[in-house]
Amino acid sequence: MATILLIDDSRLSRSMAAKPLAEAGYAVVEAVDGEGGLRAVEQHQPDCVVTDLLMPGLDGFHMLEEIRRRGNNVPVIVLTADIQEGSRAECERQSVVAFLNKPIDPVVLREAVDRALLCTPGSPPCR
Repeated sequence: MATILLIDDSRLSRSMAAKPLAEAGYAVVEAVDGEGGLRAVEQHQPDCVVTDLLMPGLDGFHMLEEIRRRGNNVPVIVLTADIQEGSRAECERQSVVAFLNKPIDPVVLREAVDRALLCTPGSPPCR
């Protein structure tokens, strides 16, 4: 069973994303901010990360940058209400697998996670 790390400061958003992923058979681990997300990446070694960008403290941009700086190529999906082209471009520079907008479409999220899990572990992040 693949483990998906879900990082979002909104409990409602985490719940809305976790439910369809759990129903699809994934083990879901949750974190409420970027710092917790970094700890969870180290502790749980997830197969895929789904993260928000706009969070207090360490935001999603900096968290992703730190994950990559540490040499971790886990596939990352961004799920955010931020629709700015600059944000999308920065995420693409950081090699995210998918950039999805809120509100969450459970089918689109599951499809993005399914595609992300096809990425080869240890290789450069795929899209």
